[in-house]
Amino acid sequence: METVVDAIAGRRGGPGTLTAPDADGSMRTVSWFEVHERARRLAAVLRGHGIGTGSRVGLLADTSIDLVSVLQGVWLAGAAVTVLPLPVHHAAEGAAYAAQLDRMFADARLHLVVVDTAATRQTGYGPLRTVGPILANRGPVYDLADLVARARSTAPATPASPAPDDLAILQYTSGSTRDPRGVAVTHANLAANLAGIRAATRHERWHGCSLTWLPLYHDMGLIGYLALQMSCGCPLVMQSPATFAARPASWLEAIAAYGATSTAAPNFAWALATRLLESRPAADPATQLGSLRFALSGGEPVDPAVVERLLAVGRRHGLDPAAVTCGYGLAEATLAVTFPAPGSGLRVDVVDPVALEHTGRASPARDTGRALIRVGRPVPGTDVRVVDRLSGAELTERHVGHVEVRGPGVVRGYFGEPPAPADRWLRTGDLGYLADGDLVICGREKDVLFAAGRNVFPQDVEAAAAQTRGVRPGGVVAFGVPGGEVGDRLVVAVESRYWADPETAGAIRSAVSGAVAAEVGLTPYAVLVLPPHRLCRTSSGKLRRAESRRQHLAGVLTTRPLLEARR
Repeated sequence: METVVDAIAGRRGGPGTLTAPDADGSMRTVSWFEVHERARRLAAVLRGHGIGTGSRVGLLADTSIDLVSVLQGVWLAGAAVTVLPLPVHHAAEGAAYAAQLDRMFADARLHLVVVDTAATRQTGYGPLRTVGPILANRGPVYDLADLVARARSTAPATPASPAPDDLAILQYTSGSTRDPRGVAVTHANLAANLAGIRAATRHERWHGCSLTWLPLYHDMGLIGYLALQMSCGCPLVMQSPATFAARPASWLEAIAAYGATSTAAPNFAWALATRLLESRPAADPATQLGSLRFALSGGEPVDPAVVERLLAVGRRHGLDPAAVTCGYGLAEATLAVTFPAPGSGLRVDVVDPVALEHTGRASPARDTGRALIRVGRPVPGTDVRVVDRLSGAELTERHVGHVEVRGPGVVRGYFGEPPAPADRWLRTGDLGYLADGDLVICGREKDVLFAAGRNVFPQDVEAAAAQTRGVRPGGVVAFGVPGGEVGDRLVVAVESRYWADPETAGAIRSAVSGAVAAEVGLTPYAVLVLPPHRLCRTSSGKLRRAESRRQHLAGVLTTRPLLEARR
């Protein structure tokens, strides 16, 4: 089996280029060959620090050419990599961020941590200053710039040849429902999933130029873009996640400027992009999206209304509707589980909501109904099935149950735990059903509310609330609280820049309540209007429903700043 290291070493980087921020923050283009030569020298430096087969190296830095070079250098040295998350939002989250990072350090038992100390001087990463004491107690720490400088005068190392069962990536889960856990991705897992992605998406169709702003501690950014393009030597443009966060329009402008043929983002980012496109003239050359042949929405639940609105607005800016696709994956499967057929565009399954909620049967709607995304068929080598929530028996099509997966990309367990059998079925924690061979996801099993004698999926509630004027894109979370004999009571929390205006906030509260009642037939028990960035998120930006519910029950999900609320 050819590993990623074998592919990189065999091609000596490949014929394409990497465009990413340089040490001074400016965008620079280098060949993959140059990245590979840098990585070989960095591998030699790392080996001088005792890093080799069986070692684990943590990387704590913003996206840059140096970071990519060091990451490849870790693999060439024979070690595994863990890309650690940077702070998500503002300085008020510094204490919680540091605590999460400390838990990761304790679990991973890293042999070396490479840190871009220059990031501590950037206002966007202010909370990074809080990790100094943690790093001091977690083993050797090397500054990224010093490591790169030392490598310039070091002879290049011969790349290692990792075994298929050697650890390649210690990928920490997002922590949307619990503390992050280390997913042990071997070289065999990684190679199999990359091969499945190439085949399922017909990678050669869109490899002209891929563009991503996704952080490398996110599996879609690290595996779906960097590892995929690095291993085949295809052109890749990487923006800093901080650039996107500060100015989302920079993503659309980069697609137009570089003529990107592929990009991907979570649902909330596409919602932001749609609003930006609505505000720009159709002829604006900075937002022309006609080059895209593969535009993926994934990494979090996909709202059909968001995608349909994107298609309607994007068409004016040259976006081909057939290029937009929605996939499904999870860290425990390395990354990808299903994709629709390339070029098939948005595909929805419209079902009877009463049957879905009361009987767990996804019956096609005769007139109007609830639209759910078809996320396609399994990637080659992967199997998907749906089983009964109680008995575990496999269900036939259009019956909702637990989604389970197996295949060579499915990892054998979390780091530090005994490995599971290689051919096991992994329960994903998601509820869904099969329709004509396509997988349809209904929601997370732990998040489903039971109210008024039926199952209510929070994604449906959130999608309805998100359409309300004044609600911030990606800033809605719904959850249930105990309601006695009536079942769960529905609470909806939304972020809005108008939170401090009592009259406008009251109007938003009423509008959200009405929109939710009209969509799912359940009036919220409470609607909370909060400041932007008030809701808790994971390192990859996903909203944490369980944590939001906990804070609400504790009486701290209020308009107070995060730091004050957590005291």
